Amino acid sequence: MLRWIDTHNHLFVLSEEQQKKEVWEARRLGVISSLVCAGGVDNLEDARRCAYEQDQAYACGIHPLYIRSSWKEDLTALEAFLEEHQDDPRLAAVGECGLDFSAACSVPHDVQEEVFSAQLKFARKYGLPLSLHGREAMDIVLKYIRRLPPQLGIIHAFNGSMAQAQAFLQNGFKLGYGGAMTYDGSKRIRKILSELPDDAWVLETDCPDMPPSWVREQNQENPESALADTARYGALAAELRNTPVKKISEQSIQNTLKAIPKFRVLISASRDEKSPFVS
Repeated sequence: MLRWIDTHNHLFVLSEEQQKKEVWEARRLGVISSLVCAGGVDNLEDARRCAYEQDQAYACGIHPLYIRSSWKEDLTALEAFLEEHQDDPRLAAVGECGLDFSAACSVPHDVQEEVFSAQLKFARKYGLPLSLHGREAMDIVLKYIRRLPPQLGIIHAFNGSMAQAQAFLQNGFKLGYGGAMTYDGSKRIRKILSELPDDAWVLETDCPDMPPSWVREQNQENPESALADTARYGALAAELRNTPVKKISEQSIQNTLKAIPKFRVLISASRDEKSPFVS
């Protein structure tokens, strides 16, 4: 069976029953693990619980859309959580964090930058990679990671230019691809993915956000098995890169293990336990 890893989702927002359904269907199609990303301090424990109950990894951070007036206290709470769980084998990254300068985010830019800068420092302090958000702020995100270079990381839902892609790669990041590349109009996203080096990219679903084209075409408000779409994204990546899907599967796993090393331990543990869901 082909194997896949979803490097970014918010599975914890679903009901426990829905989580189980998502994971079961995903594993049936070869999705052996995923990174469950928290959005703020109110759901750090939710992300952790989901990771343990559904046999996934998790990331903890403050998303720019969820920065509150209590952001200084929230940063203190986040650092305390990271300190408490720094030896947790499933705590695999700091995130989702970053910058969002789009009209959708009303948080002042200077506050976003302070919160982001603090989380870069947390990533360095605890030796964790980053799961980054960078909507309409790619160059500013790059400025910060050059100033406070993290160990490793992924720029989630990458939709920048080739020059920006190369800059992230030069700073040790992989580029995340998922639902956005399924749209025929996403010509730049598809072109860049088709031209990237083999070791530059990873797959993600952002489940239950960022639905693929077939969900919107069918007008599904609550699509099932979004986590399993990782396998479909892998098949599309193979088509765009004119590469056999088996090689794409192998490369995506290798790239993910380099970007988020704790997946290696989780996958090995599942094999040792003879999990029926790992080939």
